[in-house]
Amino acid sequence: MKPVKLGIIGCGLAAQNIHRPALEMLKDKFEIVCVCNHTEQKAKDLARLIGGAAYCADYRQMLEDKNIEAVDIALPIDLNYQAVKDSLDAGKHVIVEKPLAANMEQAKQMLSFPDHYKKVMMVAENVRYRPSTTKLKGYIDSGVIGKPYALFWDVFHHLTNDNPYMQTQWRLDHKYPGGILLDGGVHLIAGIRTLVGDITELTSRVKSINPGIGRMDSLSILFTTAQGVCGVCNMYNSAICGVENRLRILGDKGTLILANSTIEIQTNENSSKEQIENDGGIIEEFNDFFSAIRMQTPVSSSFYQAYKDMEAIVAAVESKDWHLVKTSI
Repeated sequence: MKPVKLGIIGCGLAAQNIHRPALEMLKDKFEIVCVCNHTEQKAKDLARLIGGAAYCADYRQMLEDKNIEAVDIALPIDLNYQAVKDSLDAGKHVIVEKPLAANMEQAKQMLSFPDHYKKVMMVAENVRYRPSTTKLKGYIDSGVIGKPYALFWDVFHHLTNDNPYMQTQWRLDHKYPGGILLDGGVHLIAGIRTLVGDITELTSRVKSINPGIGRMDSLSILFTTAQGVCGVCNMYNSAICGVENRLRILGDKGTLILANSTIEIQTNENSSKEQIENDGGIIEEFNDFFSAIRMQTPVSSSFYQAYKDMEAIVAAVESKDWHLVKTSI
């Protein structure tokens, strides 16, 4: 099958460090025709890294190119809605960086886009595509740990003011609820929903430890899913020590643990460990985008799925106390 002719809108860190390396490994599936950034030098620099793609400073100019079939949108979150709509109006397939939109009103409006435009559209939520997520889901479905009844996910980072991702002004002065808690938290919600079902109710506590990385940086969520799984998700971005990312799923016959790209299965009979290589999920998500365009297969990370991820994390970051917050499922 011929490669999809792709334009990239937004040439910041995500495009440079995450999308570009994956797309370069998928040259048989994607041909980057043009890149765009409102700071033209950034567009020029990314075009050079890619190897000579065209570049421009106004994405509307790119969208006029009928040679471009699809666009990869990697912009500040508050620009997602308009860029997605403009791209679909121009007849392009769309993959857009998570979260779906800057607020729930825009996100809800975007739920109507698939019926209106009849184009492929998906959200680049790589946690849904990570080999570790797929493996864990397979183990759960196989019944190796029996019926899951609890999930605990602890994510402790030490993000500092000099972190390149924390220096972007749109993150520091965010125009969307939650700041980095929304930006990073949708990953965790996507993983939870993929593994143990939709979140039906939650309660949360938000803290600000280091205002230098945003107006809020720490979050605990207590939740229940439609499958009857209770859980706790902790995301603390200013942890001085004890940095880790550990997911534990309890079943009535055993336990699954994911830490440092290693899956451990523990049951009364035995235990085993499995190392997961290349656990980013970026290549897998672009493969899904390609298949949807060329073979009309449904995408796993649809606008609807991204909306449900965002719905839960926004409910969490907007909770002012430990009172129950019910999502609109």
